[in-house]
Amino acid sequence: MSQGATPAGDPPRPTASVPARLASAAAELTRLGVRGDNRLQRWLDALRARQPRADRQMLAALGIAMVLFSLFPIANFLLGRYAMDYNLWYLTGQNYLHSRPIYPASGPFEFIYPPSAAAMLALPAMLGRPVFILGLIALNSLAWLACSGLTVWLAAGALARQHPLLTLLPSVAMGCWIWDTYLLGQPALVLLALMLGAAASLRHGRPALAGVLIGTAAAIKAYPLLAVIYLVYRRHWRAAGAALLSLGAWLLVVPLAFRPPATAVAEAATWTRQVAFKYGESGISQRGVRSFSFRNQSIMGVANRLLRPVPADGEADPNWKVNVANLGFRAVNAVIAATMLGLAAFYLRSMPRGRPPKAREEALEWAMLLLLIALASPLSFNYGFVWMLYPIGIATQLVLEAAPASRARARAIGWLGVALLVQATALPLRRVAQAYGGPFFSAVILFIGLGTMLGHSHGQSVLVPGSDLANEAR
Repeated sequence: MSQGATPAGDPPRPTASVPARLASAAAELTRLGVRGDNRLQRWLDALRARQPRADRQMLAALGIAMVLFSLFPIANFLLGRYAMDYNLWYLTGQNYLHSRPIYPASGPFEFIYPPSAAAMLALPAMLGRPVFILGLIALNSLAWLACSGLTVWLAAGALARQHPLLTLLPSVAMGCWIWDTYLLGQPALVLLALMLGAAASLRHGRPALAGVLIGTAAAIKAYPLLAVIYLVYRRHWRAAGAALLSLGAWLLVVPLAFRPPATAVAEAATWTRQVAFKYGESGISQRGVRSFSFRNQSIMGVANRLLRPVPADGEADPNWKVNVANLGFRAVNAVIAATMLGLAAFYLRSMPRGRPPKAREEALEWAMLLLLIALASPLSFNYGFVWMLYPIGIATQLVLEAAPASRARARAIGWLGVALLVQATALPLRRVAQAYGGPFFSAVILFIGLGTMLGHSHGQSVLVPGSDLANEAR
């Protein structure tokens, strides 16, 4: 028998070339992808067909979730359990109200927010602890409602009769972090509502109001002030000026109702020196080992945890480390700086230049800005990544607007799905997934996906056929 001959009775060997086989496999994968996308489109259309009743149902679902989430901090208070940060906010308000110091002369600070935040807490603290806690919970619920509504409006241009998924998916995806804001009493949702209010004000042509909202957010927790860099870059001079003036008023004018001028200035200086600009090998700000723990998902926390042998949960287990390298502190800081410069350069590269951004482009820019602020903040604990609610909403709208079976939809579903999957690893593997930067990398994936779409909107390809952004690109 000659070499290569087929024995009698055996089936003939395939003669197709390797490229032909690859082409056949690619065609089959494409066919399966189109079938899957068609099923997705039918499901989306079925959801859309429930309008306008779905608007009421989404609002009712949010209301039920707000009530359920509110029950646990209320129960903690009524049963005399530890009331998380609610106690700290109340005691800080009482201290400020009665001219007691809010930053101790020695030892770590429990309250690390600006003194303007303490001034905001002083007036509701006059009403007593029960009313104070109920008021903060109600404010958090209003902020959640505002975040959901503003996300829909900024993404779709209208609030009513939008696809239910645009309301549902962002809140479900961020459900764990929203829960944390209720249980712990953290203001992350309030800050997001203020920032989205600023974005809506800019779209309405009210830059001064936008600046005041950003300045107020920065007066509560400093990191929203980074948005002023964006305002300056986009030449929103009135908004940038209003942000700085309102922050100055919150820091130095409002406290005069409770403090003499010298004390108000001294507290602002103490906070700046001991909190805002305190960073070293042993920790960030006043949080020591906690600042490098799995809870901190900022670039500074994740980089130090992964690149240096620091405890991933120093408060509970100082021997648990997750570092994949053993770099020095200066080398880690070089990596941090290079990474942030790279993300900032990508952001600038994605933006349209030479003209003001269109409404949809500005929505994408604002989503990327919120992610960049969350990543860059020195202390960005896991619940702070509730700010991803708005970028997820923008990404969801991109999927909904893209033509069925189009490359634009496939790309958007791809990077959004990966970002959500990475985020979801924190559910079964809470400490481990967060220790390795699950929320951080999820935000980075979302940031890159949005930037790619933004770049396509004014580049060589059309982003979403049929949308206003696609029309602008044409």
